Amino acid sequence: MGHSLIGGALPCSSCTSVFQRKHLLSRPITRRQHAPVQAQFIAHAQPSRQPASSAFSGYEQLHRCRPAARQHQKSALQAKIRDPDADDSPEQGGRDPPNIFWRVAAALMYIIPWIDVIALGREVYHHFPSSIILFLFPGPFVGIYYSSQFAPLVVFFLLFLSVVKNTKLHHFVRFNAMQGIMLDIVVMLFSIVRAYFPAEFRWSAILVTFDMFSWNISMGTILYCVFWTLWGKYADVPYVSDSVYMQVEASDPSAS
Repeated sequence: MGHSLIGGALPCSSCTSVFQRKHLLSRPITRRQHAPVQAQFIAHAQPSRQPASSAFSGYEQLHRCRPAARQHQKSALQAKIRDPDADDSPEQGGRDPPNIFWRVAAALMYIIPWIDVIALGREVYHHFPSSIILFLFPGPFVGIYYSSQFAPLVVFFLLFLSVVKNTKLHHFVRFNAMQGIMLDIVVMLFSIVRAYFPAEFRWSAILVTFDMFSWNISMGTILYCVFWTLWGKYADVPYVSDSVYMQVEASDPSAS
């Protein structure tokens, strides 16, 4: 090997590497040179491996992107509620501006909470006789709604399953049907609280004030929704319309 190096002949690569290793072993290694030499031998002995963190880089990237995607979806839903007609795409069915038929059909979805709020307006009808027209308006539907003790429950499931979950209907009708259900739940909560008033408050000014407050809040919200529905706009009720729109979008297969 030494003669080949002295004579000028070119050594092979394997001989050169062996010679370099023997040359390194024969030289005294100082403390400063110990770490680089050890790293060099470890690099020759072990094959190069991919860092373990890179194996999970795709999962971590997906995990980091999920909150951003959810935040983007939530902001898009809130923007849609603020201005529903601003981002209408032709490929989504039932998102075109509603005609007069869909407007009337969507406004009729508020008859259910309107019927339930009648029971809270005794004092209002007594002090303001002109408001009796709001009592008589849903008259034809009251007999059907209270025809049986199970009729309100049947009407609830009928609206939820056949209207809200029915993607063949216009989105405007489905939205207002779900919002009418949510408002009816709020009216029923007022009625439940009123039923549990102590006996000392039932014939006092406290119950009268509670009835007038609950009736004005509920009836004002219902009339507000009916007005904008007949106008062809989505009625935005604070803390209600956000959950209603998300519920309607969750039942839409194109949104998933």
